[in-house]
Amino acid sequence: MNNPCGFLVCGEALIDLVPIDTGPEPMMRAVCGGSPYNVAIGLGRLGADTRFLGRLSLDGNGRRLASRLAQNGVSLDLITYAAAPSTLAYVFPQEPGRPDVSYAFYVEGTSGAVFQEQDFPIALPASVGLVHFGSFAALLGQSGALVRAFAKSSGRIVSYDPNIRPTITPDPVTTRPIVAACIGAADIVKLSDADAEWLYPGRPLDDVMSDILGMGPSMVAITRGSEGAIAGTRTVRVALPGTPTQVVDTVGAGDTFMAAFLWDLGRRGLIDRDALAGASQTQLGGATSLACGAAALVCGRHGAEPPFRAELESAGGNEGQG
Repeated sequence: MNNPCGFLVCGEALIDLVPIDTGPEPMMRAVCGGSPYNVAIGLGRLGADTRFLGRLSLDGNGRRLASRLAQNGVSLDLITYAAAPSTLAYVFPQEPGRPDVSYAFYVEGTSGAVFQEQDFPIALPASVGLVHFGSFAALLGQSGALVRAFAKSSGRIVSYDPNIRPTITPDPVTTRPIVAACIGAADIVKLSDADAEWLYPGRPLDDVMSDILGMGPSMVAITRGSEGAIAGTRTVRVALPGTPTQVVDTVGAGDTFMAAFLWDLGRRGLIDRDALAGASQTQLGGATSLACGAAALVCGRHGAEPPFRAELESAGGNEGQG
């Protein structure tokens, strides 16, 4: 069954520089990335009608980013091209032998930091049922304000992933109100346990979920790495274990979870405010389980390489849609 809901993903696209060895001067591999960008790729690989709204550079890296979107079935019709160079992120392992990574971003003066009012469409295609936004594109300066206003005024179901990067937004005190504004614009919120700890230090995850639901969203999912994820509405909660996998790295795992979660909600007919609020435990558990499976697949290979639909289904991600 093809997903009947069209998706629009708004935010940054960038080049990740990923180490390919562990020597004292590791070689780096340049790969396409950025949290919203990865979500768009993940949706496209699952066969969803997907558009990416963002600014790409006219440089060679920008052309690579656009080409990869197109190759994975993502429409380029809402992309703006800028003379500014592509945004870069250096990806560093925290410790030898550990899958955890840290990031150093080069954003100032690049294509990922310069959204302008004219970049946003006056009207969206009728096929778009959900607008997804998040990460630092929604948090930085006037550009972030434009992203937040676009999502809030879109008239569609809205999903949000804060994807906190402390190297870009180092001050929780000033960042929390901006994240709260983003949450208030959303119907679906996904965050990681690390995001929750940074935003609400020491607060139990069940309480974080209740707090976020009290701010307006109808559905919240919180990922917990190898321990799986929890998800809930105002009436239903589920906890799903992680899918066992041999972890290569965790780059793109949260974005892959987000894409698969949204895709499955769409094919279950839940991209609707009343349907979201009234989702059953079976529906919510099925979507969360499938998303955990998708994240496990991406953790088993290098870089943000979300699974295609056939891979996900062969791995057991074709649960019923009841």
